[in-house]
Amino acid sequence: MLEVAIAARLSSLANGHVYPQIAPPDAPAPRITWTLVSGGVGWTLAGWDGSTDAQVQIDSWALSQREAIVLAVQAFNAISTSGADFSVSDAGRLPDDYEPDTRLFRVSWEYTLQP
Repeated sequence: MLEVAIAARLSSLANGHVYPQIAPPDAPAPRITWTLVSGGVGWTLAGWDGSTDAQVQIDSWALSQREAIVLAVQAFNAISTSGADFSVSDAGRLPDDYEPDTRLFRVSWEYTLQP
């Protein structure tokens, strides 16, 4: 499954603090969360053409903006390398954010993956 491949590619980053969707309340920073945003299949007039894609958002969280950017670059490098599991056909950076409750900076990217 695509989710297993995403988790495997990111697992060595942020000292292994990589979580699908939401990090636990006690998760240390820096950390990464990722969410499968949507997916689709290629379609022609004759029906499904055999292709699929998925959009995934990867958020890098850290105590400083600089640290969040460095972590986001590491995640970019891990995800954007083509492999047997999937390749990236599109990537875009989303607006940066600061979460006052956790005092963490967030740098987010959204990727389109082709299994």
